[in-house]
Amino acid sequence: MKNLNEEIINDEEFDLICKYIKIKYESNISQRELASRIGIAQSTIARMEKNMHSMSIGNFIKLLDALGYKLEIINKEDKNE
Repeated sequence: MKNLNEEIINDEEFDLICKYIKIKYESNISQRELASRIGIAQSTIARMEKNMHSMSIGNFIKLLDALGYKLEIINKEDKNE
């Protein structure tokens, strides 16, 4: 378990948040540009990023899509992935 913004979250959620932050940083995209790609206000992106631990899966998928990524479910027991 990890602490994010004073709330305890599980390791998988923490890892997803860290990966999103890394992707956004490496893509060098502003909140304004990301918001434009999704069709929402920049302030909404700011709120979503501030409270990622409570973000809906739908919004998280939209953010990833705007950055050129997708969320995938894999079998954690499958060693070939």
